[in-house]
Amino acid sequence: MEKKHKILFAVPALYGHIAPSLAIAKHLITKGHTVGYCSGSSAEVMLRRAGVNNFYSRDKFQASVEKLRVGKDFYNWWYNWWHNASRVITPELVEQTIRELIDIFESFRPDVVYIDTTDPSAVAVAEKFNVPYAHGNATSLIYFEKGIPPYGSGWDFNTPWLNGLKLIPYIGLTVPFMFKVYLNQKKALKRIDPTWKPDILRGVSPYLFMFFSTDKVEYPRKLFVPEIFYVGPSILEPDEDQIPDFPWEKLDENRPLVYIATGTMFYDMYKEFYKDVLKALSEDKFPYPIQVVMAIGKGQSIDQLGEIPPNFIVVEYAPQVKLIPRASVVVGHGGVNSVNEGLFYGKPLLVVAHSGDMFDMAQRIAYNGAGIRLDLKKATVKRIKHAIIQLLKYPRYTRAAEGIMDSYRRCGGAKTGAELILHLADTGKPIRRKQGAPITLEDIKDLPEYID
Repeated sequence: MEKKHKILFAVPALYGHIAPSLAIAKHLITKGHTVGYCSGSSAEVMLRRAGVNNFYSRDKFQASVEKLRVGKDFYNWWYNWWHNASRVITPELVEQTIRELIDIFESFRPDVVYIDTTDPSAVAVAEKFNVPYAHGNATSLIYFEKGIPPYGSGWDFNTPWLNGLKLIPYIGLTVPFMFKVYLNQKKALKRIDPTWKPDILRGVSPYLFMFFSTDKVEYPRKLFVPEIFYVGPSILEPDEDQIPDFPWEKLDENRPLVYIATGTMFYDMYKEFYKDVLKALSEDKFPYPIQVVMAIGKGQSIDQLGEIPPNFIVVEYAPQVKLIPRASVVVGHGGVNSVNEGLFYGKPLLVVAHSGDMFDMAQRIAYNGAGIRLDLKKATVKRIKHAIIQLLKYPRYTRAAEGIMDSYRRCGGAKTGAELILHLADTGKPIRRKQGAPITLEDIKDLPEYID
């Protein structure tokens, strides 16, 4: 009889982070294991609706996450992070986030922990309680490798000489931030327990690191940390009663469909982009008939956009997983859920990124031929129109996206992630790939061939 485990998830209350982890959690719940979540209270309703009965509020941690504001470009993004790490995310706040997490560990007593890579405090507490932990991430790997664009940069892989020059200001921005985080963590830990010396800057778990993609959406890396497994996309399928209403009768099957969504958090940042899309893709300006569905975010006023062209359906919130299979092109901001859902159905992407790891996602999509990158600052009416024409006109984009789709569908994704976590809970030992084993683990049944 399979032993039942208690698995704690430490994930910020941001949908792009919650969704991949919750897809794994639902598999664990189905198998009879006890799942707990510590996150911001804004995620409680969603998590309990999905069957998570053990919820622990981490609003101090959530407050610190939300103070790490996004930026309008790469340098602004890192400056905001450094500024807030220096002046807002103080040792006092870090101490509070750690203490609330210690209380959660003492209450739930997990056998294993899933930790979002944004949460170094959870790493420290897991090490304090001697609990094995798995890292989960879906955007970009954070360790350095020669020739590979570093985390958050979104640089073109094909310009190594230019990347070398840009590395100097990159280091100048990132190192002070990381050093400040390190000092704040160290001061907070010393206040709690002077003898406590965990590895608080560990970016890759020594037990298991799950990356929710495949090698088909990656650069030609040579160095892979043995604990890293690509497991395919972890896609959260919505329950039928949670799918929003949509005017399906208005869809025209005789015209290519362009689906556009940039997440629920960034309406103010993308408001002008939406207006430019209306101009670029209106039926009187586009060279051939298309239909556009544009989701601008819950609670946003469609009236603010002005006149809506007849070939547009504009809604606050769309049933994305139902619409993407019918689309010819998917347009998004580089959020992992939209990207993975688009590629899971073999759709070419226009990624209009604005900062951070979205640049990384956009550049990897462009490098692997499955779409076009267009930074938000440069997303003019002319460029939007040109990009959509390219994606519709040239089948090479669709062929590349379908190649990634094939690799995605061979993988277990959330199911494989759940099984890896259970393997870690059963053994308590690190899961490391043998030298030369493929980076992508397509099926958990193959695991004995991968590890020693």
